[in-house]
Amino acid sequence: MNTQLIADAVRNSRGKAEETVWDRLFAFWFRRLVYTQIWEDPEADLAALRLPVGSTIVTISSGGCNALSYLTARPVQVYAVDLNEAHLSLLQLKLAGLRAFADYAEFWQFLGEAASVANSALYRDRLRPMLDAETRAYWDRLNIIGRPRHAYFTDGFYRHGMLGRFIGLAHVLAKLARIDLVALLNGKVESPERREALDRLHRLFHSPLARLITATPALLFSLGIPPQQRALLGGDAPLNEVLHERLLRLVNGHANETNYFAWQALHRAYRGPGDTCLPPYLQRSQFERMRDGAGLIIPVHANLRQFLEGLPAREVDAVVLLDSQDWMASEEIRALWTAIDRTGSDDVRVIFRTAGKESPLENEDLAPLREIWRRDEARSADGFARDRSGIYGGFHCYDRR
Repeated sequence: MNTQLIADAVRNSRGKAEETVWDRLFAFWFRRLVYTQIWEDPEADLAALRLPVGSTIVTISSGGCNALSYLTARPVQVYAVDLNEAHLSLLQLKLAGLRAFADYAEFWQFLGEAASVANSALYRDRLRPMLDAETRAYWDRLNIIGRPRHAYFTDGFYRHGMLGRFIGLAHVLAKLARIDLVALLNGKVESPERREALDRLHRLFHSPLARLITATPALLFSLGIPPQQRALLGGDAPLNEVLHERLLRLVNGHANETNYFAWQALHRAYRGPGDTCLPPYLQRSQFERMRDGAGLIIPVHANLRQFLEGLPAREVDAVVLLDSQDWMASEEIRALWTAIDRTGSDDVRVIFRTAGKESPLENEDLAPLREIWRRDEARSADGFARDRSGIYGGFHCYDRR
């Protein structure tokens, strides 16, 4: 079921006759745990959405960070929909932690620091009894060396998953290139050490090795980039140069002492505990709100469009699409927005990211959608500026005309 849903989503971007071996390989690859942390900034999302208290939100779940963080807006319901059962299992584990752990210190130890040998006992004694059978089976499953998945939380959870391992490989390359990642993360902007690190980073990204890595679609699968999104990401520019520019935005665009995305990229861990440089759901001041609101999060294993089509009309106040439309052909995008139009309230807002700069709704073949939906230029620009992860080319906020 999981593999088939993902395969269908990848195939949405092209006809069956056009499907390539890379598409089939990505569908197989993406059923794994890809993201241990979501790479869209929830604070940028909420600033763009400006939701009233009591809203109903539908979002793609990914690792569940944002679905939980949206509880700070005091919604009445958050549907977290995803094709990937591994990501939903992670969200279920976080929800179990909010129900099971005695206080913020335990919640932080398991899901924030996520690197204590004591977490094995916490999982066995406190979390496992709270999980449904499918989620329990996922975290109990042994890998090829006989180690259960829940052991990821004993040695640095954020170093695991496809993206976590890719970042680990990037750290090895940075070490070989003598790039001082500590200087990039903590150095003063104009310090000689940081300038040298940036110069070495430029040389690495413009090396033959970087061009080779970015020329092979499979090597970008660990970033969660399917073949068709890879083309949007690169556009007319060489992909190694685009990725270099995005990384510079990540490490230079916002103060790193408050940018937890930069900490995950350069340090492979959060800076916390506390209230600074953390996603909202992991902040100490938000713990009681997360615990009180955990029952409002509804994980859903489904295709997003089909899920929306099953909801009552005028049910939803906000839809968060992440970058999912980069995977889609025009026909699927049109069907998705038709479903949003039916199930969205009069004041519904839709936000999403794109690998490239342009919104797919601005394409000529989707012109009829623009008769119903208007891109809010100011909120879109503000969302792009606020997004601390810096890895996307565009941030888009739409509402009804």
